[in-house]
Amino acid sequence: MASAEALFLITAIIGLIYFWVKHNYSYWQRKGIPYLKPIPFIGNTKSILTLKTSIGLIASDVYSDKTLSDAAAVGIYSFHKPGLVIRDIELIKSILIKDFNKFSNRTVACDPHNDPLGSNNLFFVRNPEWKDIRTKLSPVFTSGKIKQMYPLMVDIATELENHLTSYKKTNNSFVTEVKEICANFTTDLVATIAFGLRANSLKNPNAEFRHYGRKVFQFNLFRAFHFFVIIYLPKLVSFFRVKIFSTECANFLRKTINYVISERESSGTTRNDLIDILVSLKKEAPDAQSLYRANNNEFLVAQAAVFLTAGFETSSSTMSFALYELSKKPELQKRLRTEICNAFLVENGKISYENIQNLQYLGMVVDEILRMYPVLPFLDREFNKAKDESDFTLQPYYNYALPNGMPIYIPIYGIQRDPKYWPNPDVFDPERFSPENKKSHTPMTYFPFGNGPHNCIGSRLGLLQTKLGLVHFLKNYFVEPCDQTPSEMEFDPKAFVLQCVKGIYLNIVNDRMYDIKANVK
Repeated sequence: MASAEALFLITAIIGLIYFWVKHNYSYWQRKGIPYLKPIPFIGNTKSILTLKTSIGLIASDVYSDKTLSDAAAVGIYSFHKPGLVIRDIELIKSILIKDFNKFSNRTVACDPHNDPLGSNNLFFVRNPEWKDIRTKLSPVFTSGKIKQMYPLMVDIATELENHLTSYKKTNNSFVTEVKEICANFTTDLVATIAFGLRANSLKNPNAEFRHYGRKVFQFNLFRAFHFFVIIYLPKLVSFFRVKIFSTECANFLRKTINYVISERESSGTTRNDLIDILVSLKKEAPDAQSLYRANNNEFLVAQAAVFLTAGFETSSSTMSFALYELSKKPELQKRLRTEICNAFLVENGKISYENIQNLQYLGMVVDEILRMYPVLPFLDREFNKAKDESDFTLQPYYNYALPNGMPIYIPIYGIQRDPKYWPNPDVFDPERFSPENKKSHTPMTYFPFGNGPHNCIGSRLGLLQTKLGLVHFLKNYFVEPCDQTPSEMEFDPKAFVLQCVKGIYLNIVNDRMYDIKANVK
């Protein structure tokens, strides 16, 4: 009798699991949406779990699947939860711009108790708090404020030149991993323009700022798992005690930022930087909720923390990818270096804020690099509408209305590498972004900083950092491949941002074009 009851119970459990799997993983089939065939319990995450692709590139892999090339949207499953990868650019335009109010939140989440610096910052916070914070932080990133920061940035760029000079050279050249140099440079930049501090990463790569910044974007299996949960299993971040900032890193950021805020408050000085904005947030507070947030120390530190980490990583990645592609195209590198050196000649060895913005070919190079290597290769959004708002449907393509909570993924990398919009998309060709050719671009096929109200708040500053770094790197040096240079770019499958898996090693040749031209003149 007992054996029969046990057998019946086991059979019933297996039956329930079978019917749950069959029902759950037929969701997109029932809704009439094209979909990738899932694997029970893990959905469409096999390539991530087996490290065949990165967390950030899975949406682009779906986008590029030839069996789904005619689909406007593709149904996927993050383990058991349905989600949508959007392929049609008109739908993307609606999500990011036209119907932004229904997609104003990201799907990602951080644990507010275990990781207050992660959960309180602008990247993760949800509406309406997001809108309030963004409005208050936006003045830091106006063109006027950035222009005021420019002299401080030039000081760090000069330190980059001196740093390159300090390398021991063999036959007038040396081999090095350029991403690390670029990251040291941008860490020093962000530290001085945002916090009024000298990080000294170029002089000492093991300095505290660089040490802890490196930890945030150092992706081992443990960190990869954390970001996987944050992006694809956000309801489990508390269960797994996931953190963006480790306890050690968070303590350093609190200590440093609290010290700077305290010094700024007691001295009463102003530098038109992020710390000034944070100090003013503590003084202003029009209502009780704002007062609580402004005086909540974790909230203030969180804004500074994300500014530091995101600010150095995005620009340093773009710089290093640019040096990599230029090393393989010496004729294009020569054209860029000639433009740079001519600009220095015009201003007697200096380059002003206005003139660096007017370097046309430099702008074309950076735009093309951001097309090929968008630092964050996807966007995520969560659909939520108020009771009095209309549905969002996938018509005219499919008769399907999104339910609240549906995660949406937009494959930036896939779209920006699509031969439908970009002929020979894997070829580095800055001419795509000449003034004439830009007129023929299909709208919504180039958005490395996102688009709409939720676009990157620091894009203007990030572009300037990248351009300034390239200008002062290439002013006196030519980059070329070496034995350790990857012939094809391979991305780290453990990282959610685009990172070269083995580093970018190049041969740096001392070639002082500016000095030569100056003497000729």
